[in-house]
Amino acid sequence: MACSAAKTLYVFTIVCCWGAFGLGVSAVGSKTWIWTRSAFGGLWLTCTTRDICSLQEATASLNAVRAFVIMGIVFGFIGTIAYSSGFWNRRAIRVAQAGYGFIYFGALCWTVAMIVYSVTYGAASVAWGYSYAFGWACSGLLNFAGGFAHASVSKQQQQISEAA
Repeated sequence: MACSAAKTLYVFTIVCCWGAFGLGVSAVGSKTWIWTRSAFGGLWLTCTTRDICSLQEATASLNAVRAFVIMGIVFGFIGTIAYSSGFWNRRAIRVAQAGYGFIYFGALCWTVAMIVYSVTYGAASVAWGYSYAFGWACSGLLNFAGGFAHASVSKQQQQISEAA
């Protein structure tokens, strides 16, 4: 039995969504977003050595980045659950559509967070950390997931109308 295009796109969507979720949760708590000449830091801590860390001073731009990162994780998660729930129930296709809307919104939140962080801290940077790369990966993966989800729901609707 062959797998339909909608189901294949569903699998791509879920892989991208959960990959973004894992990378996002890993990135948000990490201490290695940026390296400067004397320290390295993340969204919450600044460290001079691996063991000597202090809370980072909360500026308006850092708080904006924190908020958008957390919103990106939450909306991506809610979108994944809504999309998964609505995709398999032919009468709940609107739930799947709302799900990919939330996934796209999560991607937008991650993109805004990463741009604000880059603009704010780019001048002081000596090197960017892996968590910074994870943030950009979340943005890309959620955008891909939204596109795959949109295509799979459209394909699902086409198959429903052809069967009727």
